[in-house]
Amino acid sequence: FSAFVLCMIAPSVLAHSWVDCVKYDPNNQQCLGYPRGYQGRKPSVDVNKTYTYLFSGSPASQPMCKSSQQTENYSAAFPMAIAQPGETIYTTWQENGHLNNASPTKVKILYYPSSGKSFSDVSEKDAAMVAGTIDYATDGNCYQPADPNTACIGTWTVPTDLVPGQTYHFVWFWYFNQNPAGEWYSTCFDLDIQEASHVAKGGSMGELLKLGEPRLDYIEG
Repeated sequence: FSAFVLCMIAPSVLAHSWVDCVKYDPNNQQCLGYPRGYQGRKPSVDVNKTYTYLFSGSPASQPMCKSSQQTENYSAAFPMAIAQPGETIYTTWQENGHLNNASPTKVKILYYPSSGKSFSDVSEKDAAMVAGTIDYATDGNCYQPADPNTACIGTWTVPTDLVPGQTYHFVWFWYFNQNPAGEWYSTCFDLDIQEASHVAKGGSMGELLKLGEPRLDYIEG
């Protein structure tokens, strides 16, 4: 991961954020599922342009998902996550210089409880169900808080009423809001719900962070 940090440090500090790994196994340092349209962080990918999706000024209406994330466009290298009802999910993103211990900004994991329902517009955010509310970046959930390019990890729970054999649409929605007019970001993804899945070994956040920052290959593909 250190090589990744060195090659990304200049553009990442200027960026905001997005999800790199939807379902991360911190014990094995493996990514088991990605956002829609994910292409990794290879040098050929302009990550800031490809993945950042901004809602500026608290818009009343705007597509919920970036144009490249409006369909279930996964690949063999970057597949959709498989999960089971009630499972704890570990999701990762980069701090990108937005550590805030005093008043952490918040991420919400939004979803619809019907597999036939997908988000289309940001106006749906307040009516959606919430699978988790997470601090974006603090000393308590980022691997190396002093490093603006460190990975941060958020935990949330797959709703227990989701039906195995169905796919459900989720949105990672970050209320950055350092702009008084409002500033939000989203990453769209799906979960393939099955009766059984690879469940990462649990532990306190402190224990998980001590396992070490993700290796480069977990998001490179």
